[in-house]
Amino acid sequence: MKKAILSLSTVLMISTGIAGCQSNQTETSSKQQSSASSESSTKTSSSIKKDAIRMQKETKALQTAIESKDNSSIKKAAETVNNDWLSFENNVRDSFPLLYTEIEKYEQPIFMEAFNDKPDTEKLAQDAEKLQKALAQLEKAKESKSKTSAVLNEAVKNYQSYVNVQMDELVKETTTFTEAVKAQNIDQAKESYKKARVYYERIEPIAESFGDLDPKIDARIADVESEAKWTGFHRIEKALWKDNSAAGQEKVANQLLADVKELQTKTKSLTLKPEAMVAGAQELLNEAAISKITGEEEAYSRIDLVDLAANEEGSKAVYQAVLPALVENNKKLADQLDAQFNKIEATLVTLKKDGEYLPYNEMSKDQIRQLSDELSQLSNLMKDTAQIL
Repeated sequence: MKKAILSLSTVLMISTGIAGCQSNQTETSSKQQSSASSESSTKTSSSIKKDAIRMQKETKALQTAIESKDNSSIKKAAETVNNDWLSFENNVRDSFPLLYTEIEKYEQPIFMEAFNDKPDTEKLAQDAEKLQKALAQLEKAKESKSKTSAVLNEAVKNYQSYVNVQMDELVKETTTFTEAVKAQNIDQAKESYKKARVYYERIEPIAESFGDLDPKIDARIADVESEAKWTGFHRIEKALWKDNSAAGQEKVANQLLADVKELQTKTKSLTLKPEAMVAGAQELLNEAAISKITGEEEAYSRIDLVDLAANEEGSKAVYQAVLPALVENNKKLADQLDAQFNKIEATLVTLKKDGEYLPYNEMSKDQIRQLSDELSQLSNLMKDTAQIL
């Protein structure tokens, strides 16, 4: 049987016909997928709106409980709000990532504060009011898609705002701390020291970008050539906890406040980049997992867990800032990061007693090892995030 020999023109006609048919099928399929996607998106947005309205009512009940200052009612209401948020937060994160981070910013602290033995009702009331505003925004939100570059620009803007707030609080608490030191008020100085350290540790990667400012503010005795050249928080920490005295620390206190104010000024003019933000957070978590977890940071006060928790909080602020771009480019990694942050926060809760973190010397070896492993895993995930961006 002879093979049919087709002319080039016939082949082209057949090919064109097939291609046209395939093109029509592809176009039809694409339209069907687009329609289905649009319909699914509409349903999701509608569902989220209903969830937001319900959560606003639950948050209102929480606010009533806070006003009554009934700890049992506060815990119950906060747990209801938290469970409800957990039931639809993934949908919000995928559709409205910026609003997701805004709600998380207040919902998580509310839940954790509510379960303290003596919850701070003033802080709870402030956060609950801000949560209500975020939920009202979510109720009215309309889903939109932005280019990754635009999303990352917004991420930088949001993180810069976070850093500025932390710096303002750092200056405020450092002022209170140094005034107490100069007044020789040991108890107040110790309490103010703990508060100031939180704000510094949250934005430590920023401080480290300004040459010798970080060593002047945060150096430990092992980092300096001689104690005579030692300045900053840890120099005063040693005096307060080891010597139980603030005598002779006035000059150090004045220098510390001046350095912190200089850091604030320089931070406001800093140009941030998303990749550098994430890399800084990753390096901070890595340092926390390897060296800070050994108890070397707060050698006299033993408030190492305060620092480690602040490092985690500062890194989470970076994660939340870049989340919209992360959801768009690697949803699986976003899921993993979310789960890991939740895991560490759950572990940190178990390391509290009477509303405060355990002193480092009261932690068991197993507790130290567990926290170190969890911080290392988080550091690796943040490294993957930096590579994607």
